[in-house]
Amino acid sequence: MRLYMLMFCSLIVMLVSCKENGPTDKKTVAKTSQDTTLVSKNTKTPGSSLIAQWNVQANNILKFRKDNKPNNYAIIDVGVWEYEAAFKDGAMSKPGEYSGKWIDFDEHNRYEYGEYERVLGKGRYHYDNDTYLLLLVNDEPTVKPEEYELKLVNNIMIMMGNQTYQDNNMQAKLVKIQERPKKK
Repeated sequence: MRLYMLMFCSLIVMLVSCKENGPTDKKTVAKTSQDTTLVSKNTKTPGSSLIAQWNVQANNILKFRKDNKPNNYAIIDVGVWEYEAAFKDGAMSKPGEYSGKWIDFDEHNRYEYGEYERVLGKGRYHYDNDTYLLLLVNDEPTVKPEEYELKLVNNIMIMMGNQTYQDNNMQAKLVKIQERPKKK
């Protein structure tokens, strides 16, 4: 009897902890974006309270990872990464759709991203060469954190979205260039 009662209580706790967040603030949702410019149209946009929770969690994870693995890797922070193609919403991007969009990592675990000469945002990152995980935490608290598994070969980076912050439906191919692209 005790075993059944314990299982019943555990089931109730699991159901309560899995409930969905309440209504979202539409003004905040409209401002929500992603650093990698891979915003998905078919994914339910997380609410502002969930993004706030994720940012607290991501900042703690970022601090822990930087404290335990402070190494930087020249393969990621030398040069600028320009988007070449992306797979999201079940379809491949059109040729040239991501022209001029870039992300630039520096040796101080900071990054900026933008389009041509315009910087659209910045934040902090951590890349772990053992797990191949890249965590991006934007300085703007309304932007959700992102985590990707990276495949790096010479001057090509493949970013595969992770489930942690609902990025698992996106992939991107980036190419290393020497400087930020300029509009012709």
